[in-house]
Amino acid sequence: MKNRKSAIALILTISVASYAIDSSHSIRQPTQKTKSYPIRADTIENFDDGMIELFSYPGEDYDSSAWSLDSLITYNNSPYSLKLWGNTWKLESIIPVTLDTGDVWQVAAYVDTIGEIHGFALRDTAHTLLYSFAGTQQLNIEDWVTVYQGAFPNQNWNLYQLPVGQDWLAYYGYLPTVNGIVFINDRDYDPNGVVYFDEVLDITNDLPMVPQVTIWFTSGQIYEDTKGTRLVDVQFYSTVVDTDSWYHEYFWYFGDDSTSSEPNPFHTYIVEDDHEYTVLLEVVDSTYLWGRASCSVFVDPGPTTFPLTMNFVGDVMLARRYEQPGGIIPTLGVEAIFEPTIPYLGDAAEITVANLECPLTDTGTPHPTKPIIFRGSPENVDGLAYAGIDVVTIANNHIIDYGLEGLQETQSVLDSNNIRYSGAGANAYEAYLPLFYNKKGVNIAYLASSDRTGQYDNYQPYLNAGFNKSGFANLTQFDISRQIHTVENDADLIIVEMHSGNEYSPTPALPDRNPADYNEDEMYSPFLFVPTRGDIEDRRHAIDEGADLVVCHHVHVLQGLEVYNGKLIAHSLGDFTFDLNYTETFPSMILNTKINETGFYEYCIVPVYIDDYIPMRAKGELGLYILDYLARRTKDLNTYLVVDRDSITAQLILDTLNMTSMTITQADEVQLHYEDNYWISNPQRLTRDGDVWSMLSIIPSGNWQFRLGRETIWFGNFEDEGCTLWELDHDDEFYDSTVAFRGARSLCQRRLEGSSTITTGFEKRITCYSDTTHYTLYGYIKTQNANNARAVVRFYESRYGSYSLGSRTIGEVDDTTDWTSYHDNFTPANGTNYFDIWLRSEGPQSGEAHVWFDDIGVIEWENWQAFNPAITFPTPNDYYWIQIRTDVETYDATVSYEEMIYNPGAVVDYSMKNDFPYVLFQSFSNPAKSRVIIRYQLSATSGVTLQMYNILGQQVRTLINETQTPGLKSVIWDGRDNQGRKLGAGVYFCRLQTAGFEQSQKIIWLK
Repeated sequence: MKNRKSAIALILTISVASYAIDSSHSIRQPTQKTKSYPIRADTIENFDDGMIELFSYPGEDYDSSAWSLDSLITYNNSPYSLKLWGNTWKLESIIPVTLDTGDVWQVAAYVDTIGEIHGFALRDTAHTLLYSFAGTQQLNIEDWVTVYQGAFPNQNWNLYQLPVGQDWLAYYGYLPTVNGIVFINDRDYDPNGVVYFDEVLDITNDLPMVPQVTIWFTSGQIYEDTKGTRLVDVQFYSTVVDTDSWYHEYFWYFGDDSTSSEPNPFHTYIVEDDHEYTVLLEVVDSTYLWGRASCSVFVDPGPTTFPLTMNFVGDVMLARRYEQPGGIIPTLGVEAIFEPTIPYLGDAAEITVANLECPLTDTGTPHPTKPIIFRGSPENVDGLAYAGIDVVTIANNHIIDYGLEGLQETQSVLDSNNIRYSGAGANAYEAYLPLFYNKKGVNIAYLASSDRTGQYDNYQPYLNAGFNKSGFANLTQFDISRQIHTVENDADLIIVEMHSGNEYSPTPALPDRNPADYNEDEMYSPFLFVPTRGDIEDRRHAIDEGADLVVCHHVHVLQGLEVYNGKLIAHSLGDFTFDLNYTETFPSMILNTKINETGFYEYCIVPVYIDDYIPMRAKGELGLYILDYLARRTKDLNTYLVVDRDSITAQLILDTLNMTSMTITQADEVQLHYEDNYWISNPQRLTRDGDVWSMLSIIPSGNWQFRLGRETIWFGNFEDEGCTLWELDHDDEFYDSTVAFRGARSLCQRRLEGSSTITTGFEKRITCYSDTTHYTLYGYIKTQNANNARAVVRFYESRYGSYSLGSRTIGEVDDTTDWTSYHDNFTPANGTNYFDIWLRSEGPQSGEAHVWFDDIGVIEWENWQAFNPAITFPTPNDYYWIQIRTDVETYDATVSYEEMIYNPGAVVDYSMKNDFPYVLFQSFSNPAKSRVIIRYQLSATSGVTLQMYNILGQQVRTLINETQTPGLKSVIWDGRDNQGRKLGAGVYFCRLQTAGFEQSQKIIWLK
C-alpha cells in the first residue's frame, strides 16, 4: 500500500482540481439548467456596439459577405447578434488573452436551420481549437471538439460552456495566448444552414468554488472495556474554506466500516489490526461540489484483517430479452440470473465490481439516432443487490440511452440499494467524479471512463459529457492523467475502469458478411481477440500515470491479461449477463484479487459460461477450454496465466522470477493409414498434463511432418459442465448417464420402426474465422439396431439463414456397433462464416434403435511442418491435438513430446507467516492415462519420503524414500500398490515427509 501520509497526528490540506470527489452518496447533483454568468464574467465579444471587423478564415470563407449584425434574433434581448447564412468562417482579432488551465468560456448560439457545421474556434499564432455545436457532418476528432454537436435544440438560444484551458492543453500540450476567435457556418454541399452568435464570455471567475478541506486528529491511550476488548479513542477535526457556499455536508470514513456526518467526530477504534488505516473526509457544498482530505491512523497492532478480497466481472445488462414476455425476469425473477454464480461472485469477495451496461429506468426519452438502445426496469436493481455487487461503472455506451432523466433514475435506484457508481453524470464535472470505497482501512479510488461516444457513427447527440451536457466521462490519455492525479494523494489503491475499443483502428473487415449477423450491439466484431494498439497504449498510460489496476470491458469477448510494469491490465472481461446470441460471447470469467499492505498481490480467474443468458460456473473440460484459451491470449501479451487443472481456476503470474517450471515427457502410439499420398495418423488427443512445448521424436525415423490443433467445440463431451448449447427438443433425444465413451454421460437418440430422421444440433452457430483453414470433424458413435447414424458439419454464410453452403459427414453407421472413432478432414466451403453440427439417425426397419454420440468436436489445425526436435512452441497454449504424416509407408509410430508445467511459486502474502522450506503442490490426475502426477518443491537437500494411504489410513504405496537435492520434483503414481496390484477408485492421501516437515494432500483416483 502506498505510504503517502504520516501515522501520527498531523494536518493535511488538499487542493481539489476542476472536478472533485464523490463516494456515491444519495446526494447527487440535480438536473440543472445551464446558467449564464453575468456577474464577474469577462466579455470577449457581445456585438452590442453594432460595430465589428471580421476577416476571412483561410481556406474556408467561400461566401465572405454572407454575414450581418442582426437585431431581431438576439440573446437575452441584447442589441445585436452575429448572423451567418452562407458557407462562411469569420475570424475576429481580439485583445490577446493568455489561458490558464481552469479557464472556461461561454458562447451563446442559435441554430436556425441545420447545415454541415455550426461552431466556434479560438486561435493563437500556431494553432486553432475548433468546437462543433451542431451540424450534419461527421468530423475528425483529431481536429474538432465535438462533445456538443447535436446536443441542444435548434431555433433556441443555447449556452455552450467550453473548458478552453484544459481543451487546449489536451490538444496541443501548452497554454496559449489567444488572439483570435472564429465563427463558423460551414455548408460546402448543403444549401441550408443559418446560425446566430451572441455573448462570448470568459466565465472563469464566476464559477463556484470547490471546498478546500483540512483534517487532523488526536488519539488517546489504549484501554479495555468491561468485556476485555482493547479500544482507543480518536478525536477528528476539520476545517473547510469555501466562500460561496452557505452549508456543507460531511462524510467521514474511518476505515473500519464506521462513518460519521459530524464536522469534528469522536470515534472509538477496536484494536484489531496490524496496519495503518486511511481515514477519508469528503465534503459537499451547496453548489454540489466536493472536496476531500485524508490522513492515516495507526493504533497498536492486533490480529490482521488482511487480505481484503475483491472481484470483477464484465458487462451486466438486465433488459431486452431478459424482460420479454416469457423471459427470465418475468418468469423466474431477476435473482435467477445471478443465483448460480453467487458462491463465486458476491459470496467470494468483500467488494464485487461490475459494468452496468444499461440504464435501470422507466422514464426518459430514447436517444434519437442510436440504432440500438435498451433499458431495464428500475426493479431489476434487486438482481445486482442479490448478486452482492457493491460497485458499478456506468461509463458506457448505453447508460445515456434514455437521456439524463433515465441516467438520474438509474443513479437513484443504485443509491437506494447502496450500490456505488461512477463514470457518468449531468455534466462533465459529475461524470469524472471518482468513487472512493474504504474497507479494512484501505482507501480505494475507482475511476471510470469510456471512448464509445457514438461520434464515429455520427450518432448525435454524442454520449460523452460536456461542461454543461450530460453523458459519460470521455476516455482520453489527457483525461486519464487528470483523473489519476486528482486522487493520487488520497487513494491507497487506484483502479481505472475503461469501457473501450479503438475507434481509430477499425476492427478487421467482415467481407461478404450480413450486417444482421452483428446487429445486437454497436460496433461488435467477433474478431476482437486482442486489444488494438491504441487500446493498449491508453491502458499502459494509466499504469504509467499511477494506476494500480486497469480493468476493461465493452468488446463482449474475452481478451488476454497483461502484466505491465508489475501491474495488471485486464483487457476484456467479456460479458457477464447479456442477451447476445453470439456463441463467441458466451465464455466469460470472474477476476478475483487479494489486497494487503503491499497492494494487489494475487489474481485468480474463475471461468464462466453464459448459458441461455444465465452465467454459470464453467466446470470440467468446458472450464479448462476457457482457461487454456485465455492463457494463450494472455501469453500473446507476454504474460503467464497458469491453469490449475484440478480446481479449474487459473492464477496470474505477477513475478516470473518466482515462477518455476518443469517438463514431462509423453509418448503416444498411433496407427497410420494411406490418404492423399501420405501415410497419416488419426488425430491424437494430447495428454495435456501441461502444455505441449517441444517434439522429441517420431519412431521409426522417416520424413515426418506434424501439425497441432485446437478444439473449437468446447461442449462436445456432453457433460454437465455449464453449457447446454445442444438443442434437445424431442423426447427421443436425451443425455444418457448410463452409457458413455468417456466421462459420465453421452447423447442418445432413440428411433422406432418407421420413424423419421431425428436431428440434434446447436441452438446457435459457431463462428468460422477462416474458410481456408484445415479442420477435422471427429467423434465417437455407438449403435444398437441403428439406421444411418452420423455426425454432419454444415457450413453457412449467415449466422441465421437456413441455406447451407455444404457439409461433411462422419459415421453413417447401421446395425449394432460398439464405440467407434470416426473423423474427416475438411476445408469449409468458400464463403463459410459459420458452422454447426448435426447428429442424426433414422428409424430402423424393425424394432427400436438407439444411437449414442460422445466426444464430438471440430479441430482447427495449424499448418503442417517438418519434424524437428529443435522446435519449441509458446507456452501456455491451447493445443489439444496432434497429427503426423510421412511419405514413407508406415503403419505404426510412436510420438514423443514434452509438456511444460508451470508452478506459480509461492504467492507472497505478508499478512501470513510461512517459514516452511518445503511445499507439496496440488496434484492432478489424468484419467485417460490412468495416473496421478504429484509435485513438490525442496529448498534444501533432505531425506524425502512420499507415501500413499487409503481412506482407512493404511499405507498402500511408497513412491519415494531417498535423499534428494533442492528443486521442483514430480512423481507419477499409477494407481497400484507396493505389490503392483491395481487399486480401486476412491479417495487416497499422499504424505510428504522431510526433516522437520510433513504435509498431506487428498487425491481422488478415478480408475
